[in-house]
Amino acid sequence: MGKFSIIWIINSFALGITLPVMTPMLLEKGASLSSLALFMGLYSAVVVGTEVHSGIFADKHGRKLTFLLAKSLAIIGSLLLVLGDSVPLIILSVIFLGFARSFSSGSCEALTIDCCIAKNGRDALHSITTRISIWETIGLSLGSLCAGFATLGFERLGLGLNRYTGNYVLSMAIQLAVILCTYAWVAEPSNPATRTDRKEKSSSLFSEIRGNRTLISLLFISLALGFALSAIEKYWQPRLFQVAASDEIASILLGIVSFIGFAGALGGSLAAGNLLKRYPDKIKLMLVLLRILMALGLIALTTSTGSFTFILWYGVSYLMLGMGTVAEQTLLNQAIPSKMRASLLSVSSFFLQAGGLLSSLFSVFWFRTFSDGINSLWIIAAGILALSLIPLARTKMHQQ
Repeated sequence: MGKFSIIWIINSFALGITLPVMTPMLLEKGASLSSLALFMGLYSAVVVGTEVHSGIFADKHGRKLTFLLAKSLAIIGSLLLVLGDSVPLIILSVIFLGFARSFSSGSCEALTIDCCIAKNGRDALHSITTRISIWETIGLSLGSLCAGFATLGFERLGLGLNRYTGNYVLSMAIQLAVILCTYAWVAEPSNPATRTDRKEKSSSLFSEIRGNRTLISLLFISLALGFALSAIEKYWQPRLFQVAASDEIASILLGIVSFIGFAGALGGSLAAGNLLKRYPDKIKLMLVLLRILMALGLIALTTSTGSFTFILWYGVSYLMLGMGTVAEQTLLNQAIPSKMRASLLSVSSFFLQAGGLLSSLFSVFWFRTFSDGINSLWIIAAGILALSLIPLARTKMHQQ
């Protein structure tokens, strides 16, 4: 799995180095706050609209081919964003980046898991799920930490270009390396689903979902988690400015808080991997408890009155997120057949993205109605996350 670790880490690094600068990149390209919302909404719409179809494409034509296609689309989208000096080009770049996101989501994970199972058997499923979470978190955290240095270094070159261009140039170079490494190193196991036509594949996909109570329960949790994560990630910065002693201190803490979130998720992934080894038959119970603890951490975050308590509960929330995600992904991959892995992982990702989109739409209404909107939104998100666990808990009781 050493080669997969390299692919996952550098691929996540390429994403992490652009995540903090996408919004300011668009603003420096001339976008206003209102048009920025439209661009980001278009990106989310493309991802949500193509998520399931990209998984079906991966199961039919191969996970490796789909992942290579996703990286190629990401390079094209990044290049268009760097060169774009008009609204049509920026729109086109956002569309390409949205397609890249959806085609990448299920294909790389399914490819990694199938290669691991082919080599080590299904007993290694919890181990590879833990490793994927760790590799991805390491890459994203390192990329985010290096994003500012990439911006500063390119700005000092004095080329007169957008200061964030260097982030995207570096990201494109890394994604090209990901393409070359994947093409050279990865041999995809044979998948009988590649010989299934698309209409039959779609029919069998929804039949599998309808007949799988555990899978349906997990999709509810993904939807609620997407709602909660969107509420946290969009509004933790302004909430930090509200509780910090001064704006200057809050500005200094932004990078620290972001890093603590990644560190918490990484620590959670490591802890969950050890727990799954010791209690492999308690995955459902672990998931329910960890998501409840995350919801409680989110509620505790609303009680913060200073920087220290805010950072503490933010870190705890992401620790529980990391632990719960490993348990959720292990349970998900146990519940789905290998021939539909990419499709059903994409369905799960679709529900996660749809939850985030619903959160954004709900937030527009909520902030127009309530002045203390962030805290109350987080409480609602915690409640939705807790309620989403009921179908899975009932499934567990039914099975027992």
